[in-house]
Amino acid sequence: MVFGNGPRFPVIESTCGWSAAPVVSDDLILLAGGASGQEVGDAPILQAIDHENGAGERFRLTRETSGREIEPGEITTTPGGDIVLPVYEHDTSLHVMRITREGAVRTVDALPDDEPYDIVAYDLGSKLRVAVRALDDEGYLCSWLYRQGRRQGITYRRWGEDGYLWGSEEWLLYASDDIVVGATSPDYGRPGPAQRWVGRDIATGATLWFTDTGGYVLAGRAGDALIAVDLASFDRSDRGERDEDFVTWAHDTGVHAIDLATGARRWTSTVPGRVHSAAVGPDGVALCAESADDGTWRVHHLRLDGAYAGVTPLGGHACVVARTAEHTFALVEGQWLMALDNPGTAAPGAAEPWTIPIPLGGLAPSYAARVADMRLDTVPITLAGTRCHLRGIDSLQIIEI
Repeated sequence: MVFGNGPRFPVIESTCGWSAAPVVSDDLILLAGGASGQEVGDAPILQAIDHENGAGERFRLTRETSGREIEPGEITTTPGGDIVLPVYEHDTSLHVMRITREGAVRTVDALPDDEPYDIVAYDLGSKLRVAVRALDDEGYLCSWLYRQGRRQGITYRRWGEDGYLWGSEEWLLYASDDIVVGATSPDYGRPGPAQRWVGRDIATGATLWFTDTGGYVLAGRAGDALIAVDLASFDRSDRGERDEDFVTWAHDTGVHAIDLATGARRWTSTVPGRVHSAAVGPDGVALCAESADDGTWRVHHLRLDGAYAGVTPLGGHACVVARTAEHTFALVEGQWLMALDNPGTAAPGAAEPWTIPIPLGGLAPSYAARVADMRLDTVPITLAGTRCHLRGIDSLQIIEI
């Protein structure tokens, strides 16, 4: 493998870590900003960088600050290429913006309080997480998560119209042209599986299937199945719960493939240790786990049929970033991006995996929206084609692979 440093661009600050990863959309790299509540003047909420031929920033959107936190959600795009950005201002408003690729605001939907998003509430600190998925040029899904799963839901809305077509009580995990999959709030009052994944028809919201999932966290899609990592045994024991039917000291993590059409479990595999991050690629799944025996970190590899394919020892703390057919990329000790050969792909006598330092100043903070206490680690690094995009505190570094 060879690599080279590509261009570096100055970027806006990411004050909302759960939407920090760069979003690559054709010729644009899209970055969310925000405001911590201490700023004055205008706060940047969206930056679009035209990375073709090093053209630089194409446009930047700002919003006037009012002494409250401003949190943009994850950036997505419509099938026609428009940019979609939810923006939550604490205890004040929730807007879903539709923006052209030249930076013109096409539509702003102001979603009303208690319909059913609980925008204005007597609560302190960050509380509302929002995820939007544009289904077509007419409608979108808006999912909200209040206080890590105490309340949550999905609504299907039309651009520029009041009200919503249907609603449910799950947090959005995945959506395609015809199905949406969400996770219900966990029920800690009973042992065993205390959560469900629900598959619904996109057009009507009708339930197509549901399955007990306990503490499943979505790792990604592989063909017509969703790959889930089961963290329930670790996270429930971390809170000190001691159910008779519950394993207190877990040594392995379950990995499952859930059929998108039926919700049936296709296969189950086991990875030694507590999985902290995962990446799904075209030929398999890479999972970074901390060993329960000696505390070292390893990347375990599964094929797409669930068969165990091998392990790569790393030693120190690591986070799996992405997986291709030949390599798995991991951030090691928060300082070095490393390319690991997937089992069976290394040429005879291959050199040691290459490593590169992250941008000066470190990576921007990055967090996953939590469903209760269960989540996988994330980092603001995005692999797109032959380019790896690393979002630092004040710069975006592009690595050509």
